Amino acid sequence: MSEKQLVLVLGMHRSGTSLVTSLIEANGFSCGKYPMKPSKDNPNGYWEDELIVGINEKLLSSLGLYWFSLVWLELSTLKQSPIYEELRESARNYLHELLSENNKVVIKDPRMCILLPFWLDVFSAIDSEIKIVLVKRNFFSTASSLVKRDKFDYEYVSQLIYLHWASIVRFLPQSYARLLIQYEDVRQNEIEVRQSLMAFCGVSSLVENALFQSELEHHAVTSTNNCGFCWQQKMLLDFPDAEVDETRIRSLRSFYHALNVAYFRPLHREYVINEIKNIADRCKGKRVILYGASELASVLVGQLSESIVLAVDYAASESLIVNRYGLVFNPPGAIADTDHDVILVGVTGRKEEVMDCLCQYSSKPIIFAEELLLEN
Repeated sequence: MSEKQLVLVLGMHRSGTSLVTSLIEANGFSCGKYPMKPSKDNPNGYWEDELIVGINEKLLSSLGLYWFSLVWLELSTLKQSPIYEELRESARNYLHELLSENNKVVIKDPRMCILLPFWLDVFSAIDSEIKIVLVKRNFFSTASSLVKRDKFDYEYVSQLIYLHWASIVRFLPQSYARLLIQYEDVRQNEIEVRQSLMAFCGVSSLVENALFQSELEHHAVTSTNNCGFCWQQKMLLDFPDAEVDETRIRSLRSFYHALNVAYFRPLHREYVINEIKNIADRCKGKRVILYGASELASVLVGQLSESIVLAVDYAASESLIVNRYGLVFNPPGAIADTDHDVILVGVTGRKEEVMDCLCQYSSKPIIFAEELLLEN
């Protein structure tokens, strides 16, 4: 086993990764040679290395992405970057340099969650024991902090958090030793958390006083049932002890693209809004059944509220009530008992699967909102 130790702190933005990294640094770990300066968002500091962050930003930028982009990044996708090899060598060389100056190094940047395949490629050439500290904060608290700081809405943030957490679950090797730290546990018993970190990192020192408890941001713990797709709820509640359905994630690619365009390109945002209004106009005066309790469906509800005679979702059943966006979503079987003129599908991907389901109960026209929204 190598005498050198590299600890990677992984967690979503606004979830306490800076706090946990600072506790690890206090035990003799180097956070790098170019510390990021504090700001009003993190007055105590970020405990991030600007060179590491710069590598992450350059990799994302080279693919036309931002830290807040809704995207699923596999290694094959990341390697499409024209500067992938250059950045990988820069990262390897810098980590070699850090570990030659200090046998114990900790690195942290929430961007590493969605760029994990890249960093695992970097680590494959590093002669060091790799340890992972996962930081989790209550989903709604993390979401509330992001909404407050970055002016996102909760539905967008739910997808952002899901993708960060799903990347960790899917790509992080089981062979790496890992420790899960709950942000709320630091609030309740910081000294005990610090002792757990020291034991995990194999260091010992005297822990006398809590440093941060009175300064930590707090949001009341709230259910996540109103955010994210129904099938994402287990992940949003149970991370990291949950499975990842990559097929479903890939099926959202065009939906994520539409959201990214709508959120961060104002001229395109107007286009998307107009297209949604056009979809509503096509259904005007018709009895509409809305299929899918999705985020795409949520933007249709406001335009079609007077036309919707029934809302259905595959996940709904007699024992599971799905109540979202002011509508109660029924099982698909309810379609057969409801007079209607058209079915408007508000989910993305899985067209064949959705058609097979709906055709069991209706012979009326089926319109896929995704196709209308992205047809141009």
